[in-house]
Amino acid sequence: MKKKILKVFLILFLVLWFPVISFSNVLTPLDHPVMDLVGESLRYDISFLWFDTLAEGSLQLLQGEQEGTFHVILEAKTLGVAAFFTRDRVEKYQTLMEIGPSGLLQPLWHSSHTIRGSRKSRKEKITRYTYDYSSGRVRYERIKNGRQRSDKWFDMDEGEPLFDILSALYNLRLGFFGQSGEEIIEIPTFHRKGTQKIVVKPLLKLNKKDKKFFAGDAVQCRILVDPEVFGTKGRDVFASFDFNMRPQKGIIKDVIGMGDVKGTLRTP
Repeated sequence: MKKKILKVFLILFLVLWFPVISFSNVLTPLDHPVMDLVGESLRYDISFLWFDTLAEGSLQLLQGEQEGTFHVILEAKTLGVAAFFTRDRVEKYQTLMEIGPSGLLQPLWHSSHTIRGSRKSRKEKITRYTYDYSSGRVRYERIKNGRQRSDKWFDMDEGEPLFDILSALYNLRLGFFGQSGEEIIEIPTFHRKGTQKIVVKPLLKLNKKDKKFFAGDAVQCRILVDPEVFGTKGRDVFASFDFNMRPQKGIIKDVIGMGDVKGTLRTP
């Protein structure tokens, strides 16, 4: 009799307990570590050519309109004399992300937007990637001065996740790709010429000027991206992070028409 009672008790225990432990490890949006960064707004002083801090930048992470989505905005604009020489240039990069099946942040769409001039002299260029995971395709659009110049669909590599520069940044910040600045990290990204890699390496062999710029920063990385991302001659982006993995300083090397563009996090 005692054995039967014990057996019934064990069955009840398993029925009641196992559903709990089966779902307790599922990461919901509210449990995801990205929630600690939602609402963060970082401000940067930007220098280029002979202009020193005559541009400003910002990096923000906002809650998306739909539950479980996150909106990243990276923006830079010239000021004062620099604005005059660059025709009030504004560069804006945006990504809408969601939490993917593996827990990594994956892009739903990414856009880059360049604006120059105002009113009748206003010129703008938009490039946009939309990721359709159900069909395994990426839509590429290019719009110039309000006219669509390109609208194409490309196949994703089957079974391989894709990240744009901003979703890659936040996955790096959360440590999902490994230890930044200590190992080589390869992140698959989409380009209309095919899948490529964003490569993150330790920052080594700097010239004296750049070495001084990053001196004392906790985490220092060399990031290789496609030249079309920031309109550069090469692939190099140098970046440093503080101990909380906030982007602290950065140099986008050889931006066409602007040379090296440097950004420094403003202290509160």
